[in-house]
Amino acid sequence: MRRSPVMATLFVVLVALLILPGLTGAGTLYRGIKVQDRVLVPLRGVLEALGAAVGWDGSGITVQKGDRVISLKAGSSRARIAGKEILLDVPPRVVGGITYVPLRFVSEAFGAKVDWDEKTGTATVSLDGKVVLVKVSSSGSAGIKQYSRQVGNIRATVVEIPPGAPVRAVVAIAHDRIGTTEDLASMAKRYGAVAAINGTFFEAYGGIPEPWGTIIRDGKVVHVGNVGSVVGITSDGRVKMDTVRIKVEGGTGGSYEWPDNWYAYGFNRTPSPGGSAAYIYTRERGSSLGFAYGISVVVSGGKVVRVVENQDVTIPDDGFVVNLTGSEQYLRDRFEPRKSVSYRVVFEDKDGNRLDWSDVVTAVGAGPRLLTGGRVTVDPAGEGFTSAKILTGGGARSAIGVKPDGSILLVTVPGATIRQLASVMKELGAVDAMNLDGGASSGLYYKGRYLTAPGRRISNALLFVPAS
Repeated sequence: MRRSPVMATLFVVLVALLILPGLTGAGTLYRGIKVQDRVLVPLRGVLEALGAAVGWDGSGITVQKGDRVISLKAGSSRARIAGKEILLDVPPRVVGGITYVPLRFVSEAFGAKVDWDEKTGTATVSLDGKVVLVKVSSSGSAGIKQYSRQVGNIRATVVEIPPGAPVRAVVAIAHDRIGTTEDLASMAKRYGAVAAINGTFFEAYGGIPEPWGTIIRDGKVVHVGNVGSVVGITSDGRVKMDTVRIKVEGGTGGSYEWPDNWYAYGFNRTPSPGGSAAYIYTRERGSSLGFAYGISVVVSGGKVVRVVENQDVTIPDDGFVVNLTGSEQYLRDRFEPRKSVSYRVVFEDKDGNRLDWSDVVTAVGAGPRLLTGGRVTVDPAGEGFTSAKILTGGGARSAIGVKPDGSILLVTVPGATIRQLASVMKELGAVDAMNLDGGASSGLYYKGRYLTAPGRRISNALLFVPAS
């Protein structure tokens, strides 16, 4: 009896699967994620498939294969291999109840071989005859969802960004200069953003259109607004929210103690003529101060290069300018020519408790807070708001929230009070959420078009751009 060609082929494949152990593992496929352009893989699934034992205790995670023992902890960049401490490219993170670790760590810790197929976004990991595949989506909008949801009588427009999506958060400033305005779509297109939402409040009704809230760009505080709440995003995509209050402490000659200390109210804000203030100006302000009053201390290369009065001075690329007006001009004596000058930022909450925001690279302040740990925690007056638009009024709103698995929600609604907005965010699945600027500023952009078009140009926006 002759075998058919199909049966003959099947017979050969079955024999190959029995005698080639590397092929048997090749059918095991896991889904990876990308963080900071690094591939992370499911810890338990991949390592157990490669023959390791994975255990959890109160202090962290233990992985053992043979006599090699590894200890690590979710959220920490420090791990131990055979008792020796190493630093990971990115810390392990928990997404949807699954712990992910850097693929490079798996390779280096156990000597696994990794082959990467850029075209398919697939890693082949082999160790001791066992093989697993890890598939990673690499397109800029991979996994990002856009949808609308009816919550009561309010229609919410949503962009949902899952953890591990190949995007990173950045703050765009209109025309890259504080004190100007620009269309949200224009900012998004300049940065090649996949998604964008309007950011913090700004002076929209006359005067210089400067922001009112805190802004952090590339880990650097460029504006301070000590009212409301702040959303911060770390380099590996984790989200923090708090009533952040910022203090700026200055020092000279390497000392932050009297008589060498000084202070600033904030950054890049125009002082009131005839008032008293101490502000620091960086290149985010533009090439110069934009006004010509007060005492200006020009710091370049970490040292005082000149001190002038009533001049619109150039802001150095490698430094900053300290401007003193009114009663704060007494600080001039701290800044002697060629003396070293530095400053540091201290993060606290509204009750004065220290916060560790050293890992935040992008942040926008607005508020008030809507949800905390899944509970509605609306308290605009307690956060320092006095406007009826926030306290009791309704209108177009924008908000940002975080779901239990770390997914980020960018949301706009055409009309709601702050409390109604909190209910909408809770219904959408957020556990933490806060209000952003609203009214005519409210805008949401996704994949080249407006989902919600703002009614005016705005001063800043929160963008999600391709991670590469």
